[in-house]
Amino acid sequence: MKKWKLRLLIAIIVVIAGAFTTGKVNGSIPETWDGLVTAVTGEKQKDQDISIEVPKHAVRVTLDHAVDGDTVAVKLESGQVTTVRLLLIDTPESVKRGVAVQPFAIEASDRMKQIVNAADQLYLEYDVGDRTDRYDRTLAYLYADGKNVNEMMVREGFARVAYVYPPNTKYLNQLKAAEKQAKHAKKNIWSKVGYVTDRGFGK
Repeated sequence: MKKWKLRLLIAIIVVIAGAFTTGKVNGSIPETWDGLVTAVTGEKQKDQDISIEVPKHAVRVTLDHAVDGDTVAVKLESGQVTTVRLLLIDTPESVKRGVAVQPFAIEASDRMKQIVNAADQLYLEYDVGDRTDRYDRTLAYLYADGKNVNEMMVREGFARVAYVYPPNTKYLNQLKAAEKQAKHAKKNIWSKVGYVTDRGFGK
């Protein structure tokens, strides 16, 4: 057990013992774990569902703007702005020239904007293959506050698994599992029978 966790545990035990002895902790007995942590540390416990782990080789970036459901523009540490096409996923088109806005395209785009605009930290993770596509867009996995955004979009039914070009397949199995769950639950793009195909999206 890490030293800080041990110290926190000991402190909480002391607080609990004191609470039962005096009947209060800072005026009242905390009823939750968060309350105990706050009583001991003076800081509110952060959301435990948010992972703060990103790959060690990931690159920190800042948001420029979200383009659509599977594409964002970010600023690198050098100051250069690059357009990032998220690896292994595809969302309905909302801004492609010559293509009418497809069902669930706006929803997917709005969800991407919501994720990246709310994030305190953004990171890119490259795979082992090509780092750019034929349109000179950067190919990468995007992390928002430690969460894999590629997987989030698939899991929530806004994206399908697509454009699988080895060796850029690090998270393929993970994404396929997320897609299977979204499809089974008929989330968003999967709620419309026959809409998602191997070639993209229907009408």
